[in-house]
Amino acid sequence: MENQLIPISIPVPPAPLLERAVGYTNDRAARYFALWWEPCGDEAMVSDGFVTFTGHWPGYLTYAQHRHVFHHLATCPLGSSDEPARMKLIIDLRERKGMVALVREADRFLAAQWQPEGIPERTLVLNPGDLETLVELYIQQHPAPNIEEVTRQMEEDHRNVEALRCWLDALGD
Repeated sequence: MENQLIPISIPVPPAPLLERAVGYTNDRAARYFALWWEPCGDEAMVSDGFVTFTGHWPGYLTYAQHRHVFHHLATCPLGSSDEPARMKLIIDLRERKGMVALVREADRFLAAQWQPEGIPERTLVLNPGDLETLVELYIQQHPAPNIEEVTRQMEEDHRNVEALRCWLDALGD
């Protein structure tokens, strides 16, 4: 089945305004990433098909609920506090355009950007001991932040959301 991506005419800010506002760093040089709302935990979600994580919800809401964006997304079931997403908003980071797709289709589309053509998909199987080792390595390489680092990150997150809001507001009516 071909990808069922539906283009939508939403304003997508220049890089990296939206990405920073939702907490996405494009370390892997993805072309696409997706946004949606997850009722479990009541959180904004971000995925590039390689990694999926809880995003910065103020950035997501600033974007999705802005008057220049909301009416384009109003009929797209991107999830809410009460309902799981049936679609995901996909952002083309190269063309700076938006699309929506059903969740399963969006997941396949995002994952495909990491799969070289002609190479079959591979599944990595871990046993519980492997997982424990990976978690230990991660903890060693990523110590818990201190209060100053957390405060700095919160201030940066606030600046990123405000930069996105200012860009959207500048679009005029």
